[in-house]
Amino acid sequence: MRIPAFSSKRRCKFCKRLICRTYHFRPANPAEALYHPFLPMDLLKPILYNISCNTEKQPFSGERTMLEFTVGQLHTPTSVAGVLRHYGISATLRRRIKNNGICLRNGIRTELRALVESGDTITVTLPATDAVKPENIPLHIPYEDDYLLAVNKPAGLLMHQTAGERTGTLANAVIYYYKANKLPFSYHPMHRLDRNTSGLCLIAKGAHIQHLFDKKRLFYVRSYMALLEGSFPARQASVRTPIGRDPASIIKRRTDADGKSAGSDFFRLAAAREYSLVQITLHTGRTHQIRVHMSAMSHPCVGDDMYGADPTLSARLGLTRQWLHAVRLGFEHPTSGEWVAFASPYPEDLRSSLEAMREGVFR
Repeated sequence: MRIPAFSSKRRCKFCKRLICRTYHFRPANPAEALYHPFLPMDLLKPILYNISCNTEKQPFSGERTMLEFTVGQLHTPTSVAGVLRHYGISATLRRRIKNNGICLRNGIRTELRALVESGDTITVTLPATDAVKPENIPLHIPYEDDYLLAVNKPAGLLMHQTAGERTGTLANAVIYYYKANKLPFSYHPMHRLDRNTSGLCLIAKGAHIQHLFDKKRLFYVRSYMALLEGSFPARQASVRTPIGRDPASIIKRRTDADGKSAGSDFFRLAAAREYSLVQITLHTGRTHQIRVHMSAMSHPCVGDDMYGADPTLSARLGLTRQWLHAVRLGFEHPTSGEWVAFASPYPEDLRSSLEAMREGVFR
């Protein structure tokens, strides 16, 4: 057996093999991995915990979110905080639990530093993060399960409340949907759409589910359809241009070498002298990313006055916003690992503009 070239070698007290602190041979019997303290953590992690999670389906109160975990067989001392961290509860959320929430171990209030035992039931109750007033705004929901909600957002609807607009947002609509169906969930959008961009957006029903997407680095694909001004010159293009704030505006963005990295892939589906229909796949989610990249290439979205579109062209099509729609969404589910994908049809205003083009508006 080849021995690593380290000066401080000793024998494992369980299997008597030579080991060192930075390397250990994988044992022939996987069960032996439980007793090898210097094996890599990626090998040990699946063995340390066997935790199931259940979200309590209690009536919506608007004031709390409840999570319940059952601890399986343990082979190392583990605290309540360790259990929560393993399941995907972020450090920010653990601080909220510690400072403002309630944590119970087998029905008795406990601290996050307390040790757990196999079979323990950990129940966490969180107060509401903010006060969102429920509003009865119709929602089109193409997908929903116990952890995630997909909504087909119409144009004109903000994703979040702002200091000046506390009502009439997607957040208000989703909270009303939860309350009407007695669901004890909260609003955690996985990404954002501009007010005048329509299409699919994914919402996590709990902060821990939102955190799981980042922790597990899950595969997540968003595709858009856009009508651009002018004839797009290439069948396919990949843009990797950083984006930053425009110093002259608090809303507008621009390409900036010192900005945040941004990546978009463009596929031309149709082209004429005055317009091009393209499909875009995002690799990052910067504010106004598609609109900024297209404007920088001198092909702004039709109707996008902020980024230099010709207002006469959108007027001829009867458009009052940018022609941009989030058409497809696909992701690896954070709990089941299954691939989930769905699509959204064009809204009426975008469909009408395409019909107008077929009827010879550009002749």
